[in-house]
Amino acid sequence: MYRRRSSRREAVVEARGGLDPRRLFKAYYSLSPPVEEPRDIAYREFAFQLFDGDVYVRHIGFDSMEELLSYMAREAPKNAYYSVARYSLPTARSMEEKGWLGSELMFDIDVDSLEGCGEVLGDSCLSRGYKQAVRLVEALYRDFGVPSTLYFTGNRGFHVLADCGWCRRLGREERREIARYFTLEGLRLELIIPRPGRRGVRPAPPSPDDPGLRGWIARAALERGVDLSAVHEAIEDLLDDVRVAIDVKVTQDISRLARIVGSLNGKAGLLVARLGLEGFHPGDWLSPFRGEVEFRASARLEESRILGRTVSLEPGRVYSMPAHIAVLLQLKGYGAVAGGEVVVRAAAGWRPL
Repeated sequence: MYRRRSSRREAVVEARGGLDPRRLFKAYYSLSPPVEEPRDIAYREFAFQLFDGDVYVRHIGFDSMEELLSYMAREAPKNAYYSVARYSLPTARSMEEKGWLGSELMFDIDVDSLEGCGEVLGDSCLSRGYKQAVRLVEALYRDFGVPSTLYFTGNRGFHVLADCGWCRRLGREERREIARYFTLEGLRLELIIPRPGRRGVRPAPPSPDDPGLRGWIARAALERGVDLSAVHEAIEDLLDDVRVAIDVKVTQDISRLARIVGSLNGKAGLLVARLGLEGFHPGDWLSPFRGEVEFRASARLEESRILGRTVSLEPGRVYSMPAHIAVLLQLKGYGAVAGGEVVVRAAAGWRPL
């Protein structure tokens, strides 16, 4: 199926006559990759989507990281998840039996929801999504006093997870209200930035030092070069800059599943990676796959910047390209790897910040 190199940190998968993605995932998980242990692992529910019939297996529990890694090496899941909730009995089949002990706050940003971002995994759209995720992390700390962690989901999105004593016990409605704060749903702008009164009384303009949304609107104005005394003239653009495109349903769900950091996303073959706030530059470091392969295109792809490379496809043509690009395009349905070898690396040059 694949051959392991002497370093035991690499394996080679041959692609003659086609490439089965499960072989790649099996090779990766057999190399003891840098999968990150979820906190309080014994209290988490785990779920996996397998390659065989796209079956989902849920209500699984592990007492140790060794057990989790052994399972992933054996089953080579297409997608791997753990619960943001902690349970007293995570393997129980019903929520009542599980015994809910609290949940982290989870926020999901999918770049598909951003204007002009379609199915192709374009670097510019990922950069826009990352910028929104960073603002979310900063606002959680500045406005709520809650530290959080930012992750790339391995496909087209970002997750932000916040964990604190008081937020673990929040119910669905409280979580929804926090989500609405970031999406600006139900915003009454006149209460935050009043318009000038009838008698010429001019309210104080917003300042970047102001708390809450008022401060964020002022920051957005300064970034756009808008005079703070004239924010009403550009308010729609400023609100677009302040609004974060999170999925409210994800945040309010106390039993949501998060992707395991260091696992592979079956929709793109990329790593689920922890990120810092210093910047995000999509590239081959997000993939454990190396080498040059032949790729037979079955669909047209307009010129796009993908993982730091410019790519375009015409149906029926065969292209020589880096393995990490070819695997992504195959999983996206643009064709199939038709020849060559894929080198699978455990660390993959992965550089979480």
